Amino acid sequence: MFRLKSVALFAVWLAALASAACSSAPEQPILYQFFTASRLDDNTSLENFATVAFEPHTDGTVNSFTITGVSPERTAPLHLKALGQALDEVKAEDDEFTKRKVEYLSANSEAVHRVLKAEAEHATLKGKDADVQAAWTKFREQGTDMTHKLAEARNRLASESSIVALSVANPSAPVDPTKYEGEMVSKDVTVSASMKLPSGESAQKPLVVTMQRAVLKSDKTITGRWIITGVKDPSAPAGAKTS
Repeated sequence: MFRLKSVALFAVWLAALASAACSSAPEQPILYQFFTASRLDDNTSLENFATVAFEPHTDGTVNSFTITGVSPERTAPLHLKALGQALDEVKAEDDEFTKRKVEYLSANSEAVHRVLKAEAEHATLKGKDADVQAAWTKFREQGTDMTHKLAEARNRLASESSIVALSVANPSAPVDPTKYEGEMVSKDVTVSASMKLPSGESAQKPLVVTMQRAVLKSDKTITGRWIITGVKDPSAPAGAKTS
C-alpha cells in the first residue's frame, strides 16, 4: 500500500510539473498539488504547503479546474519581532518570579508545610503562620497570573508566526521569523472546478482559494513560498462551512 501511494504521489508531481510548463499561471502547480493531495487524503503532504484541506467526505473532490481570476495582492505588516520581544520579557519576568518563590519556600519551608496542612484541614492560622499563609497565597496568585501571561504571549506569537514559519521553512538554513520585520502578502485565486460531491454527483463549481506568503526584511530580504490558507465556495449559502 505504501509503495502504491508513493508511486501515485510521484505521478502527481510529474503531472504538476507538466501542468506548470503548459500554463502561464504561476498558481497552477500549487493548486494542482493541493486538490490532488486533498483528494488522496494525504495530510502529510498538505502540511508542507497548506493550513487547510479540501475534505473529500464533506467538501467533495476536485478532478480538474481552470483558473478564472486572481485578485490583486494585499499586504499587511507582521509584528513578529515585537511579539518575540514581548514573550522574552514575560519569560524573564517569570524567571525572576520563580527565583523569588523558590527563595521564599527555602527560607520558610516548615511554615509553608504547616500552612498547606492547615488549609487541607480547613483550620485557622494565627501569628507567623498566618503571615506565611498570606505571603504564600500571594505567591500562588502571582503564579497563576504569570501562567496566563506566558500563555497569552505564546499564543499571540504562535497565531502570527504559524503561516510565516511554514512559508519560509528551510531545513538547510532555518529562519527565526522573530528576528525580522516584514509583511504578509495575500491573494485570492478563483477557479472553476469539476467536482465529485460527497453525494456522488458531479458538479461544476466556483471555488476561491486564498494564498499567503511572508516577506521578511532585515539585512536581507527573505521571500517565502505561497501557502494555501483558505478555500471557500462563493455560491454556498451564508453560514455554510468553508475550509
